[in-house]
Amino acid sequence: MTGTMTDVPEAQLVEDLATDLAQGKSDTAGKLFAAHDAPAPLIVWRPTLADAQHPILRSFLRGCGEGGGPLPVSWLDSEAFGALGDWAMVVAPGNEPGDYVYRHYGSKIAEVYQTDMTGRSVFDIGGHVAVFFSALYHAVERRREQVMSVHEPPRQVFVRAWRRIIQPLLHESGELACFAAVNMPDNDLRAGLEVLPEAAMVVSMDGNVCYANRPACLLFGQPRSPLAGMSVQAFTGLDIELPKSPEKLILEGGPRHLRRVMARGSLLVPVNMTIGATYYRDMPLYVISVRSSGT
Repeated sequence: MTGTMTDVPEAQLVEDLATDLAQGKSDTAGKLFAAHDAPAPLIVWRPTLADAQHPILRSFLRGCGEGGGPLPVSWLDSEAFGALGDWAMVVAPGNEPGDYVYRHYGSKIAEVYQTDMTGRSVFDIGGHVAVFFSALYHAVERRREQVMSVHEPPRQVFVRAWRRIIQPLLHESGELACFAAVNMPDNDLRAGLEVLPEAAMVVSMDGNVCYANRPACLLFGQPRSPLAGMSVQAFTGLDIELPKSPEKLILEGGPRHLRRVMARGSLLVPVNMTIGATYYRDMPLYVISVRSSGT
């Protein structure tokens, strides 16, 4: 390829990238991600259980059986796929060349991504990641083999990396029907906060909730569902004045403490809030913990 990645029309870029990926080359993908200050994605064709490094990914591989080749589309009705539905996707070719549409988008993936992509196109994701996804599905369509990918999403997505395995599924005629996939997030900060007994939220610089653990959802009556664009005030129903910036809070060397009163049915319950800050993937974030007074 000549010129920079941004000089190449998107359709041609998808085609060139798909060709390289199908041939087992990763240089074009590396250049695409490097142009957006991200590390090159990892691509493994016909991955093994050792490659998967996650129990759900391994369960998916076991369900697909050995070999890494295509399966009949009827495999979608199997117990092996159904058991992984929350972390699974079904992706089918769209109406336009290079377009692929999410026919099923697992609830756990939507919860982490903060958007339910069911019925939407990979191009709706936008940016270099959409180009990568389109090319990767196109490459799987050509090779008709399983593939595992690991990539770093844009910084606004509260995930360190996404790990996915894509399985091609065929009609009886031998034509491609769709892809089954599992998609798992790597996020050590999320994992640490999820096991806390007290409510905890991660909030972006602009005051929107990036993540809320289960106790926080229970405390504030929020479902475990996408929260994209929801402010911390809307999520909690409380008047919360955030410090001027997470960086300032870090430089000051100590968290802020607030006391608020929240309605719980007909009762007014005082709560104590602690607002701290951290960096995650070089992005400053607020971390807010909340507990009822006396607990």
